[in-house]
Amino acid sequence: MKTTNSCKFVSAALIFSIVFINLFSGCKIKKDKETSAADESQTEVTKEEVIFEISGYPLPTSFYLTKMLNDARASYILSISNNPENVDHYFSQKEKALNLGVYGADLSYASTYLMKHETMLFLEASKRLIDEMEISTVFNLNYIERVKNNLGNGDSLILIISDSFYDTYEYLTEHEKDKQAVFILTGSWIEGLYITLQIALTAGDYTKFLEIIAEQESSLEILLDMLGSFENDADISDIYSDLKDVKKIYNTIEQNITIDQFNKLSNSIETLRNKII
Repeated sequence: MKTTNSCKFVSAALIFSIVFINLFSGCKIKKDKETSAADESQTEVTKEEVIFEISGYPLPTSFYLTKMLNDARASYILSISNNPENVDHYFSQKEKALNLGVYGADLSYASTYLMKHETMLFLEASKRLIDEMEISTVFNLNYIERVKNNLGNGDSLILIISDSFYDTYEYLTEHEKDKQAVFILTGSWIEGLYITLQIALTAGDYTKFLEIIAEQESSLEILLDMLGSFENDADISDIYSDLKDVKKIYNTIEQNITIDQFNKLSNSIETLRNKII
């Protein structure tokens, strides 16, 4: 694996893969100074704590997403996700990597609700992109079979899906394909926020989501920092510029998100997402 920027890419992997704990390149996540004395004796935190502290957004963490949706009494909305049939439209490595991230968020969304049919459709779309990107890992060889055997177990599904995408990310960074890895993270972040905003719009009382949406700024900052390393790359410059525009909206938020800011975020993310899918 590359050693340059290794800790930086660990942070990115944490944002995307969500429930893994196998940290690589010798980097370790330390407990926050404000944790209890008993917890301070540990050198690594739990998977859920790592993700909550670093990303702050609900996808694809099963616990956080499920809590958010249950609190809002929201139903599963099939039309929110990217149509699995769109997988036929992605030809470049950029398109495939971005939508592998998108389908990763959609897959987690469907599996959280135990939507078996939809889970398999997103799984097959994701697996196809993994194969076309030639990301052949031991884990991915029996990926579909593992999911099929756990369609009724939401917790196991989230672990399998998250571990697969971590495995994919690690493979890319080990083979010096950092740009593709960053595209996957970008697609996942955009789709995660898009789903959150769309659920908020249909929930009736979207004020319950405002804090969750506001939390996305911290993970966006990390994502922009990563994309900034490729700022002069023609493949990345456009999406980097679009995400900086999203950050400008976040910069106008003081204490609470206003209706106008919410609408601007929603429109901006939807436009950006439409460019990807």
